[in-house]
Amino acid sequence: MTLVSSGVSAVIITALHPLGYAKVLIQLGHEPLAPYTAKDLLWRRTRCYYPSVFSYIKYIKRQNGFMGLYRGLLPRICEGMVGSFVTQNVSEYLRKAYPVKENSEDTGDAEVVIFLKGFLTQSSKEIVAKFLATIVSHPIHVIALRNMAEFVGNESFYRNPIVSVREIYDNEGLAGFFAGLVPRLLGDALAIMLINFLSEIVNRYFLTKKEQKAYTAAVCSLVVTQFTYPFELVSRNMSVKPARLLAAKNMPDYTGWTDCWSKLKRNGELMRGSNLLIRIVRNRQPE
Repeated sequence: MTLVSSGVSAVIITALHPLGYAKVLIQLGHEPLAPYTAKDLLWRRTRCYYPSVFSYIKYIKRQNGFMGLYRGLLPRICEGMVGSFVTQNVSEYLRKAYPVKENSEDTGDAEVVIFLKGFLTQSSKEIVAKFLATIVSHPIHVIALRNMAEFVGNESFYRNPIVSVREIYDNEGLAGFFAGLVPRLLGDALAIMLINFLSEIVNRYFLTKKEQKAYTAAVCSLVVTQFTYPFELVSRNMSVKPARLLAAKNMPDYTGWTDCWSKLKRNGELMRGSNLLIRIVRNRQPE
């Protein structure tokens, strides 16, 4: 990862951080703003809505000032840089160690076999690189999430890296640094396989121009991300739940990430935070 690309990545993360920060609080179920009623555009039914993410950002600014919008930014940047570094280097190693064979034994195979071999080989490499990057950077991810979650109770357990590491280790041991890891890894693996599968299908059977194929993965990613979103939501809730924070105490008790998934699904909140503009209040009738 070059110095230039690291700088560009840091700038992008910084610019979008207020949105990501508000999204984390929404995902954790913190709703300090009163809902309102309005008619939806399609069916003209009266429904309850939470204010949009931009109203949420204004609320955070009123409470903590402009710089308060950037709580958790430093660990978030560190997480991104570490993850990108590991992904890039592992991917490069796998590319050299296991090069793609062309015009070899595959020439006599059926088209579907060639497709599956290419799909599985590419997906396996990406999953290995993503898994290693996620595992290495996850402790920083946990610190970033909990730092942002401190907004709920105005705590300061995660005010700097040293204090954060000590807080987690003293209260949860090494396992605390990997809270919420399993659903995150499962979501990553599923996303990679679905994106690669859909991209290969579209590029192979529907697109002919090379310029068009360059954007297939990005478009498929937008679709797949919505499908795998519950894994992200559950992972973030489980990353914060073991902490000594008000945000964690406000959550239901979970026996594990599957229990968290089940309870969110039961309450109709498995997509909580996926739409930051039109935020319908579930399980509540308008007055």
